[in-house]
Amino acid sequence: MSLGAVALRWIISAGVTMAAVGLVSPGNSGNTFMRALGVTAIVALLVTPVMYFWFLFIPGIVALVAWFLIYRFAYNLGFLHAFVVGIVQAALAWGIDVFLVRGRLH
Repeated sequence: MSLGAVALRWIISAGVTMAAVGLVSPGNSGNTFMRALGVTAIVALLVTPVMYFWFLFIPGIVALVAWFLIYRFAYNLGFLHAFVVGIVQAALAWGIDVFLVRGRLH
């Protein structure tokens, strides 16, 4: 994957992160594009590689805890809010994939 493609994916992911945090925690003063881009980079570099070993259970738990901690400290969210942000992010990412990337429902 080219550097430009990675940058575009991170920019889109940062937008999805901002949208999810904005929906779950309206008026959150930490919800800026640069923070979302930083969170995207940290999650991509630290959490995503560990998730490839989710079937080993312990790495999956470590990745989940790391993800919650990243969102907790980056956006000052509690556990429940961080959990809901994750669900909203997944739903938004699914919608982007279905309607923009694939161009149709399957």
